[in-house]
Amino acid sequence: MSSDETSKSDNALPEIPKGPLSVVDDCWMVGHRNPESMLQCNTYVRSFTQFGSTRNVCIDPGSRFDYSVIKDNISELVGDVSEIHAMTINHQDPDVAGNAPEFCDANPELEMIVSEEVWRLLQHMMLKPGKLKLSHGRTETISTRQPFQFIPTPFCHFRGAMALYDPEHRILYSGDLFGGLNRLGVVHLLANEDDWPGIAQFHQIYMPSREVLRYAVRQILNIRPKVEIIAPQHGHIITGDLVGQFLEQMHELLVGSDLLAEEWDAENLSGYREVLQYLVDCAIEERGEINVTGRINAQEFDDELHTQLQLRNREIILEREGYSAVAKTFARLSDDEPEEYVALLRGSVFETCEEFGLPVPPAVAGWLTEGE
Repeated sequence: MSSDETSKSDNALPEIPKGPLSVVDDCWMVGHRNPESMLQCNTYVRSFTQFGSTRNVCIDPGSRFDYSVIKDNISELVGDVSEIHAMTINHQDPDVAGNAPEFCDANPELEMIVSEEVWRLLQHMMLKPGKLKLSHGRTETISTRQPFQFIPTPFCHFRGAMALYDPEHRILYSGDLFGGLNRLGVVHLLANEDDWPGIAQFHQIYMPSREVLRYAVRQILNIRPKVEIIAPQHGHIITGDLVGQFLEQMHELLVGSDLLAEEWDAENLSGYREVLQYLVDCAIEERGEINVTGRINAQEFDDELHTQLQLRNREIILEREGYSAVAKTFARLSDDEPEEYVALLRGSVFETCEEFGLPVPPAVAGWLTEGE
């Protein structure tokens, strides 16, 4: 092989998984692996065979962006979406529940399985399931026809979020809990150790506090038989030794309101200064020093950024509140700019935050709303 061919081979992106992806026997991930998105939406189908008949259950029907792929994958498995007999929904967000009306329309007899709090909001989609099964915020078995157990994971990230445990295969379908961001083009199904930073960043953006995560971790550790696979609604499926490792790391992860404490801010000020410096350097290279300095040092904005930092001779001087300063600086630099440039700035923030082990401010994560 020539040196040019070797270089091309080394730089090639991993192969993109397509079609229904087997998790274990009788369980598949049927969502779209989108190499152009950093937020994969995982939809699962679990088939139960009892007394000579099969019952197909969809876990989290997913985003409307992905429906055509999900429909094709389900058709390949069971013949048609109308052959989905039951559907469970962790919480009511459109990336999780967007396709619920399509499934209800395809099978008027479909059974919907949700928590009371989720249904209170989900019903505003004017869904008409054939049968409704509600959980009541406690650990319980759904039914003999689909012997999942409800596992309450309140505030992760919705009050009524309920994970599902499949004791036969020891799989926990966890919803947004243990979901993660992926690097562009890297959409493998099974997690590896390098995927933890994306999981941490996702939770730091969307979960309210470490205490609610610790409660959820305790619920999971109490499950018997022990969980061997965690199948979240975003990112990668966690298996093997990573289950215990990521549970331990999740127990200690600071997220949400924890990141607003003064002590935490002081400890991470130098790291966020590096993030800001890299962001500014990236912007100066693209837009020039005068443009960037003018935007950052301007005092007519009502965001109070000038009380937190200054830009002098291309150098960031950060006084306090680095977490919010990154969000404000990003907002000023990206205002009224084309999306390609904004995406470049976002990438610089994510790259350096990952390098220094720092949370990405939610305001920077605008690309999480993108579609196909």
